[in-house]
Amino acid sequence: MLSFWPGYRGIVQYGHWTFLVIALLFGLLLDVLLLTNFYWTAMITTGQRNILLIVFFIAWFGLFTVAVLKSQFLNVMSKTDEKDKTFREAILLYLRGDWFGTESLLLPVIKKNPRDIEILLLLATLYRHTQRYNEALEILNKLSLFENAGHWFPEIETERKLITEEKAVVVES
Repeated sequence: MLSFWPGYRGIVQYGHWTFLVIALLFGLLLDVLLLTNFYWTAMITTGQRNILLIVFFIAWFGLFTVAVLKSQFLNVMSKTDEKDKTFREAILLYLRGDWFGTESLLLPVIKKNPRDIEILLLLATLYRHTQRYNEALEILNKLSLFENAGHWFPEIETERKLITEEKAVVVES
């Protein structure tokens, strides 16, 4: 029943202040409607009461629509945050030297979005650190083909250079 109260579900699910404002505004409208219909009955005519009911239902529909749209927006934002959270966790594992943990976080993200440049670049760097040079070069070659990888070009070239240098050191050893 409370799901029909505009903003209630958003307060419970997201705890965002926008939903509180929507719920309070609806509560105020409901109070006015109840007071004028059941307490101050002599203050308004039947025609005014009917207009008040129509305005109330239009306001309910509008507030409910705003709450649903805000919920959809927050759902999209939380999915984006989920990817960022995974990326931050992968960076922390990478900096700790946990190569296996880092790779296990990155591979599912790449399966979902194989054109994620930041994740692919981190994976190429990880492969360089684990001396999997051919796999790293394969990722870097794929990255250079992406049209939106232009501003990552210096990092891509730096990784290539580091791979070439490390390969030379391994061959000499």
